Amino acid sequence: MKLFDVLVGQRRFVYLAIGLLSAAGIWSALRLPSAIYPELVFPRVTIVAEGSALGARQVMFSVARPIEEAVSIVPGVRRVRTKAIRGAVETTIDFAPNADMITALQLVQARVNQVRPELPEGLDIEVERMTPSLFPVISYNLEGGDPAALYDLARYQIKPVISRIPGVGRVDVQGQDVHEIEVVADPARLVTAGLDYAGLADAIRQATTVQAVGRVAQDYRQYLVVTDQEAHTVADIGAVALPGGLRVRDVATVTLGTEDHVRAIAGDRGRPAALINITRQIGGNTVALADSVARVMASFRPSLPAGVRLKPVYDQAVLVRDAVRSVRDAMLIGAALATLVLLLFLRHGRITAISAASIPLTLAITVFLMRLLGQTFNLMTLGAMAIAIGLVIDDAVVVTENIARHLRLTPDRHAAIREAVQELIWPVTTSTITTVVVFLPLGMLQGVVGQFFKALSLTLTIAVLVSLLIALALVPLLAEQFLRQEAEPPEPRGVLARIGRGIDGIAARYGRALGGALHHARAVVAIAVALVAAGIVAHRFVGSGFLPEMDEGAFVLDYFTPGGTALAETDREVKVAEGILAATPEIEGTSRRTGAELGLFATEQNTGDIVARLRPRSRRSRSVFEVIDDVRPRIEAAVPRLHIEFVQILSDVVNDLAGNARPVEIKLFGEQLDTLEAYARRLQPGMERVAGLEDLFSGVSEPNAELLLRVSEADAARAGLTPEQVGSAVSAPLLGVPAGEVRLDDRTVAVRVRAPDAVRYDPLRLGALPVMNAGHEPTPLSALATFTPAESRAQLFRENQQQMIAITADVSGRSLGGVMADVKALLARTPPPAGTRVELGGQYASQQEAFHALLVVLGLAAVSVVAVMVVQFESFTEPLVILLAAPLSFVGALLLLLLTGTPLNVSSFMGLILLVGLIVKNGIILLDFTRHRMRQDGLALEPAIREAATVRLRPILMTTLCTLFGLLPLALGLGAGSEMQRPLALAVIGGLSLSTPITLFAIPTLLVALRGRDYTLPRTRRT
Repeated sequence: MKLFDVLVGQRRFVYLAIGLLSAAGIWSALRLPSAIYPELVFPRVTIVAEGSALGARQVMFSVARPIEEAVSIVPGVRRVRTKAIRGAVETTIDFAPNADMITALQLVQARVNQVRPELPEGLDIEVERMTPSLFPVISYNLEGGDPAALYDLARYQIKPVISRIPGVGRVDVQGQDVHEIEVVADPARLVTAGLDYAGLADAIRQATTVQAVGRVAQDYRQYLVVTDQEAHTVADIGAVALPGGLRVRDVATVTLGTEDHVRAIAGDRGRPAALINITRQIGGNTVALADSVARVMASFRPSLPAGVRLKPVYDQAVLVRDAVRSVRDAMLIGAALATLVLLLFLRHGRITAISAASIPLTLAITVFLMRLLGQTFNLMTLGAMAIAIGLVIDDAVVVTENIARHLRLTPDRHAAIREAVQELIWPVTTSTITTVVVFLPLGMLQGVVGQFFKALSLTLTIAVLVSLLIALALVPLLAEQFLRQEAEPPEPRGVLARIGRGIDGIAARYGRALGGALHHARAVVAIAVALVAAGIVAHRFVGSGFLPEMDEGAFVLDYFTPGGTALAETDREVKVAEGILAATPEIEGTSRRTGAELGLFATEQNTGDIVARLRPRSRRSRSVFEVIDDVRPRIEAAVPRLHIEFVQILSDVVNDLAGNARPVEIKLFGEQLDTLEAYARRLQPGMERVAGLEDLFSGVSEPNAELLLRVSEADAARAGLTPEQVGSAVSAPLLGVPAGEVRLDDRTVAVRVRAPDAVRYDPLRLGALPVMNAGHEPTPLSALATFTPAESRAQLFRENQQQMIAITADVSGRSLGGVMADVKALLARTPPPAGTRVELGGQYASQQEAFHALLVVLGLAAVSVVAVMVVQFESFTEPLVILLAAPLSFVGALLLLLLTGTPLNVSSFMGLILLVGLIVKNGIILLDFTRHRMRQDGLALEPAIREAATVRLRPILMTTLCTLFGLLPLALGLGAGSEMQRPLALAVIGGLSLSTPITLFAIPTLLVALRGRDYTLPRTRRT
């Protein structure tokens, strides 16, 4: 019994199954989460240790090295990289791509806990997996009031409500001023009272501590006995009793103030603000989350104090919506163009409708299967569906066209459809499998690239397999039910008539041209060799890149001032940059951090970032790249001491998570930092002359200013003190001592004891600070120690426990590969000094790793395709002849990339891999029918292949044009997010355009040349 007979007997079941699956797909489409990228897993753990007041060098020895040595022995660790700055250490641990990151995080936490007793006291250590949930998808500015009041409003009123929204990962509130009870004590008054700062803080803490001291049962009730010493107001702190009958207010001024400024937070035009950053849970729906947050924020606006306003700064859902909309439009346009191609070729409404019906049905069922496999709507899966538009119709077109041809040849309707379907089951199945098997080696890809394109390949594989099912199961039933016995199209008129006659004339002209080619094999080979040469030349001129860049509608300006620059000076310089951004018409709003950054980082006070949101694309004439290129020189000219670097938000997030922050990174390793810095300075002038390099940083940061306090051990001993006690006695008035907290209704306010600003910010008065010994006898600090101005390095970097500095830069206006070729030439001309090792990192290293992996994938894809074709043809000759078309088709891809100025990046490389499957598909359709005619009728190879080529010309042209027109909207790059798939679409269009004449002429000619014109097969029938 034939397949068609089985289908006819189960017609209602087939209709019901496909109808239910399609309905499930529509239901899934309404509920599938939306995000900009697939759920990415990064094999990295970051440790941030803050809270020390030591300089970078001291922090390196006391904090960084113990942590490095502890975590380096965790199984699976590949790289440990450390940045030490004043008061903090940031250590990132890269694991093997296949590592279990839950276990890895636990092991790192365990190792850090083991060495915690060796670390300085008071450190705040945070250990986190690097996931996208660490970075916000939505940000708001709360502006228009006192900075401390704005922080309290955001922290205690807005944050708790937002945190309850489903899908919210974490809500971080950043503010410049945080309320604090300031107990400002003059040193002389404390000495008079026989106290020091630590003693005053202890007195306050002990007097305001609440304790549960017992339980008492009375009158059938259980009473908890609690000391009633809790402080509720500033006056309560001032009223705390001290020895000698004094109160705190007698020796200090107690006021409600703010914590010492270690960061500056600003909104639009540098105005004070509190920033509310909201992250998404893994698997959450970005669009639904943004809508929920917007509703909550709208409900807050009427109750905000006068003049206070909530302003959105960044909303990733806008980009997601735009990307979904643009890909949806690309799918609709591609489907319409593909249907139009079918109508022009078939000139029959019902046949066209049957073939075109496979597109919506395939996409609906694909969405349902995506939901079952845990996929989301994102740029990669939606892009795969847009790419699939031209592919999913191929099988239906081939089957429908063959049915129409058989209906014209056979009077028996049922027999005609059965024979047409049976004739194509094997070639259509194997040709579709060849498209699928090229994606199987993608499982070898690791890192960001692997995760990006696994989502694309999985979705595309599902769509192609579903289209095969529909072509073999549903299309024959629809044809049997709706096509009349005579499937000859009605005679068209006008333009359609002329187009139809032109298409019909192609077959005759092609037959004559193929006959000539078959007798001039050497000329065909010469043309193929010329194409290969052209491809080699094109490859030399095509630039190379990593991941495609897209216009996200927002960017981050990272900045830093010279090492040791005071916060106020950094703030002043950054305000100049903010003014330039505000005057740029495309920029709609900004938010700024100084001394803090987006994400989990250790940040100095002279470092920060500005997030700039651009107007929607429809309301601006320039792209984000043009805006950046315009703003960069204006800021550099206005604030020359401010080093700036530009990057788009999502690119910044992905690069930070992957550990490749900049496109260009030259890492210098060696024992002597002076030698490394001298070599970096030698390279800098040459790097500045490399065309396309932007935002160059030599890796040599300006030094921090320090005031070295050297304690005389002999003088300290005579005063009954140790150097450590002297240091603690100085730290207390300068940095302050925590002294408990004041408890309000729903929050607490910290209490800190410190010296007046006039004392702690005046170097001339430091020597007069009294240092108390155990007998409460004061000694001036100047009698115990001396102060010496000095400079130290602001930042220290290490990688795998080796000293390192990194020269970094961005790329603009040139391909990454072209820039790096010049950089390599510069390094060759300027060899490093003895003992210095040079290593290339950054996105270039990731690009090279990805390209090497993709080359392996390409080779394995070719082998997989050959394996499928060997089963199909029971020979190696036909598969190898078909596969020879692949490198020739790559020439077309490279030429189109060159003409459009598109670099050979990971996306276009994926297009080359996809080409392997698409190219052999047409070859299989052609040569399988050739063998069918040779088996059935005993024809020799040449007449059989000429007949097969003439018969299969129409379906080959139809499927090729459907694929090309289906990809055309993506290739044009229309809409947000299309930049990710545009290189892939261009590579496929270029390759497929050239592969079609190669399939139609070169493959038959080469096969006849290898087999001989009179080659025959035994007359057997495939069942």
